[in-house]
Amino acid sequence: MAAIIDQKKKVFGSLGALNILNNDFPKEPTFNSMGSINNGTDSSKFLIDLLKALEGIKAVKEILIDTIVYKLPDLEIAIKDGLKKELKEMVACSINPEIPDWFKHGSSGLTIEVSKIDFYDLMKVNPTSVEGGLVYKDASAGVNSQDFNTYLYYTMQEPTNPKLWGNTIIGVDLLETTFLEVGTTQNNIIKYTTSPAYSNKKLTEFNNDFIDTISLFGTPGSVNSSSMIALIVETLFGSISFASNKSKKQYQKEAEIDEIIDCIANADGPITDNFFDFDNPTLAKMDEKVNDRKMGIRKLETCINLPVKVTVESTAKAAEAVDNSTNKEEEKEAVTNALDNLAEEQAKFSQNPVDKINIKGNFFVEMLEKFVKMIMSIVISPKFITLFAINHQIIYGQGEGYADAKDFMRKNSTLVNNIKKILRDIILAVLLKAVLKFLSSKLAQKFIDDEIEKGKIELAALLLAIGIPGFIIAKINDL
Repeated sequence: MAAIIDQKKKVFGSLGALNILNNDFPKEPTFNSMGSINNGTDSSKFLIDLLKALEGIKAVKEILIDTIVYKLPDLEIAIKDGLKKELKEMVACSINPEIPDWFKHGSSGLTIEVSKIDFYDLMKVNPTSVEGGLVYKDASAGVNSQDFNTYLYYTMQEPTNPKLWGNTIIGVDLLETTFLEVGTTQNNIIKYTTSPAYSNKKLTEFNNDFIDTISLFGTPGSVNSSSMIALIVETLFGSISFASNKSKKQYQKEAEIDEIIDCIANADGPITDNFFDFDNPTLAKMDEKVNDRKMGIRKLETCINLPVKVTVESTAKAAEAVDNSTNKEEEKEAVTNALDNLAEEQAKFSQNPVDKINIKGNFFVEMLEKFVKMIMSIVISPKFITLFAINHQIIYGQGEGYADAKDFMRKNSTLVNNIKKILRDIILAVLLKAVLKFLSSKLAQKFIDDEIEKGKIELAALLLAIGIPGFIIAKINDL
């Protein structure tokens, strides 16, 4: 660990010298104060600090906005292709690739409690509410929505009435969902089977087609950056949860999930049991976060622990502006304005001018640092957990389940960790490309400046040899 820290300090020291040579001042006042110096092997934070050292907060902001506006479709394709590969390998290694008889239409199917696919109580949020408009898409279409979460919500409004999924997106229904408000042994149960037209397909076909019907950012036919605005605000501030009036017990469950995802997102090795056991300091931190979220605030580290909040109304306004854009240029402007306004909204809670600047800058840094975690929270929403739960029972046996989100991630740790790797590698590639771009520019400028200085020296020697006065030769340095 000490060797890694020393190497990081050496890198930042070299960057500081390079900045001074090119610009007469470093981008950051001190590199040893950067968080990534002492945080071991967290590659993403290290690259983000390199960006700050090379070009300042502005570069971090530009990369974040560029990723949100232009990269989401590519990000979605990469993640979904990765999921297809992971599920194919799980199925190939474990079971007969055919869809089992018990999951086919007309059979007993898979039954599961709503709480075991909806870890964040999303199904308790009305799509027509202000906060609902931020987490559901295509809500006006009801059960015919192209957003699986919206489809599931409206299916649950009609207990015992089966609803089909898939045709509006891929041209064929593949899943039938029935909500059982009162079950035989349990209440609030969802029953899944294949659709009548899909019973003779192979499991890999089902998995691939199901993944094609869902989207991380909007709907499969409309990937939109407004969903990222909502996700950012919910991840950092919990504004949507606060507007949804969640119980303290639910906040406690979510604090556990968030802590586990944090550990997974920041780890380079395999997931171990330590990820699911919390020591006393961690429990205290989680309890404080629960209390803050229950009050709709988060605390920022300034000269004091500054409580700040962002309202769901301002978030909805920002998302609406993005949705109303008609081209990428307008969308980029809308996203930039939205994030600037959100940064300003939390900065207004401080009266200290220096803190205000730091709060706004750190807002963009934190978003980029938590990007993997934000996407993972989508991957464990009902639209994806439904697919994972189906495969879990097919692989381990009908009725074989898990107790809660924590148990799900423990039992499916390889899948969860591999999803993290897919996300992390994509983000690292974006960050590394940006670092190399800025670093190449710095090195090229250094080379040019060195050549100019060499030319000035040679010219000065020549002019002096032919009798040009020294005071005139000295002006060469001002050219």
